[in-house]
Amino acid sequence: MKLFSKLIVLALLMSNGMLLGQQVDNGFSEKKFYFTAWGDVNQGPNKTKASEAEQRKRLKRLADAGITDLLPHASVERLKELVPLAKEYGIRVHAWHWMMNIGGLKEAQEHPEWFSVNALGQNCKDYNPYVSYYKFLSPFSEGARDFIKRRVKEKAQIPGIASVHFDYIRFVDIILGADLQKKYKHKGGPLVQDHLMPEYDFGYHPNARKQYKELFGVDPMDLDDRAENPAWQQFRMNAISSLVDECVDIAHEYGVPTSAAVFPFPQLAREYVRQDWGHWKVDTFFPMAYKKDHQGNVGWVGFATKEGVRDLDEGQDLITGILNGHYGDNYDDFEEAIIQSQKNGAKGISFFTAGSLDDKHLALIKKYNMIFNQ
Repeated sequence: MKLFSKLIVLALLMSNGMLLGQQVDNGFSEKKFYFTAWGDVNQGPNKTKASEAEQRKRLKRLADAGITDLLPHASVERLKELVPLAKEYGIRVHAWHWMMNIGGLKEAQEHPEWFSVNALGQNCKDYNPYVSYYKFLSPFSEGARDFIKRRVKEKAQIPGIASVHFDYIRFVDIILGADLQKKYKHKGGPLVQDHLMPEYDFGYHPNARKQYKELFGVDPMDLDDRAENPAWQQFRMNAISSLVDECVDIAHEYGVPTSAAVFPFPQLAREYVRQDWGHWKVDTFFPMAYKKDHQGNVGWVGFATKEGVRDLDEGQDLITGILNGHYGDNYDDFEEAIIQSQKNGAKGISFFTAGSLDDKHLALIKKYNMIFNQ
């Protein structure tokens, strides 16, 4: 009888695409080059919800230009509403899902022990570096990890969802891009990050310190070269990577691919936010090649794309992300960014955001959709 019950459960799991370890297609294998965008179509005047008719109009406008995938940061209820609506226009919807930076949620607020801790002992629940919404949880907290994985599972169960799209799956920025530093103050003066500053150096959760000491015989706080110690850096990155891979397995149990918005290329990601995405099991990466944040030009977009593609494993793809606002009315550079992405091995390009694509942008997208996908 027990064997029969197990066979029934196994059959149900297989019929729902939920068999653990199954091969999951990353969802970007049918076209030569994809055009995608972060954002939703439901924003009306004065932040009111747009009518269904207006949402349909926006979806058709995007689809006519060749946009096939939309990545909205939305609730489960909104995603369940949008998936079938977008499908009518041939657009797939991905669940853009914040991972570590979710300490503002009610359940997390009830657990101060879940939060990331910096080298000064400051808890990210009470101390928010850079901006008030930076409330990062710690990958060394089992409670935080369970909370994050439960939320991934919830998104993976949405009928028809194209992927669970991980974002903020990292530590707080240790270093901001050169142009971004100019936008922030430090103790009343300009922010100059020409060395590792302890208030931005996170990963010192009590569990992290305990586990590191058990392995290496020393508390990381007592390391003479704490700022540059490669083992301590890698130890923290591994905690994020293991959480990512566990979340990938959860999504795959439901037959759902995973994707991730990551920093521009692996070396920069490791140095700036302790994000070792070159070693993740994620199906498709969306590196945010936001050139102006790093004093780059359009060639920088191509460079970042090439560096990211180089670290991909078989079956993984890369979609280059660009920030529309960095191009302003320079449509020549916007066009060149599309060319640079494709030329350097990307499987597509993603625009931040869908709502900021004007008619000239869409005309260029339509042009290259026809060229790349003949």
